[in-house]
Amino acid sequence: MMEPKPFAALLETDPLAPLQAAIVFTLKLLNPGVAVVPHPGKVDVSELVFKTVVKAPGIGVGWNKVKTGQHADGMFYLVVEWVAYIVAEAKVVETRRVEKEAVGLAIGGRLLEILADIETSMWGRPGVLPPETTPPAELKPFFTVRDAAQGIAYYTVTWTQIVPALGTGFMPPHAGRYDERLGAIVYPEADMIDELAPWIPAKREADEDA
Repeated sequence: MMEPKPFAALLETDPLAPLQAAIVFTLKLLNPGVAVVPHPGKVDVSELVFKTVVKAPGIGVGWNKVKTGQHADGMFYLVVEWVAYIVAEAKVVETRRVEKEAVGLAIGGRLLEILADIETSMWGRPGVLPPETTPPAELKPFFTVRDAAQGIAYYTVTWTQIVPALGTGFMPPHAGRYDERLGAIVYPEADMIDELAPWIPAKREADEDA
């Protein structure tokens, strides 16, 4: 049975907001010169048009949806569909004008490169898996002819990550040690085997010294 959780504890145990903050921090660190900010959800194109959300060149990190699933041991996991909104406009780089499309593609390609790196794409956070490969990370255009006429181009990079092993499972948390001589897993206390028996094939063997 679930117990009440005070609001302070709810915030402390939330896995999503800290993960979003870690993504923003990592992308900002790896892309100097590009503004990176969190975004609470799906972007309104009109907000981007007036650049009230993300300054160009920039990335707004949000999410499309979060789904849940159940582990066999009773714990649950979250499947997060992240989305990075890229805002690009023409920019002068070392006396050379770079068009908005090239800026957007360069930033999008950089995000795909980061997501392809297993260590980096876990954002320095425990308890998060690398991006899923089915579906793979994807870069797509997000702008209209009207947006392009205003000198701004928008793109999105989407990817899916799983946050596993959340909540409390119903299986006993006992950990055993493999004994090479016996060819079996042994536990510090014999009663642990009885508690594990309903969940895994296990039996109690008589102590040879008894």
